[in-house]
Amino acid sequence: MMITDYDPLIIFNEKISTVNDRIQYEINQIRIFLNELFNQTKIESEIKKKYCQVCLARHVSFEGHHCAGEKHDYRQITVCIPCHNTLTERQKLWDSRWWDYTDSEILKLSFLYRGVYDILYLISEKRQNSIYSDIADSIIPITSFLQNGAKI
Repeated sequence: MMITDYDPLIIFNEKISTVNDRIQYEINQIRIFLNELFNQTKIESEIKKKYCQVCLARHVSFEGHHCAGEKHDYRQITVCIPCHNTLTERQKLWDSRWWDYTDSEILKLSFLYRGVYDILYLISEKRQNSIYSDIADSIIPITSFLQNGAKI
């Protein structure tokens, strides 16, 4: 064993590179997930994955979760029943206009943003990965802006 094998500059730079690679991988996974969701067609929204897109559970019962609520958008993710229950309970706390149909495209868009916020935040909780909640927190201002700008 040589002391040069443990040069702190080399060791720490290698560790930083490893962490950076892991973070970049996670960010790319989030980008793929969101691109698939936002580009989802009505037909694709009916196709269920074979795992929960929130907690990654497999071999359990799955349901479709409408991100903005079924009245406001067709886009769905596949979730296990516990994750679906959590997301649905969080939707019930949204702006009271969520309960009714609306013609306001701005309000519908605000519900989509809010739904994606809740999904990313729950993924962060379930997977113990703060990158998801960091992204969720970053959309709070635009979500509020859209919701407050929507006509009743």
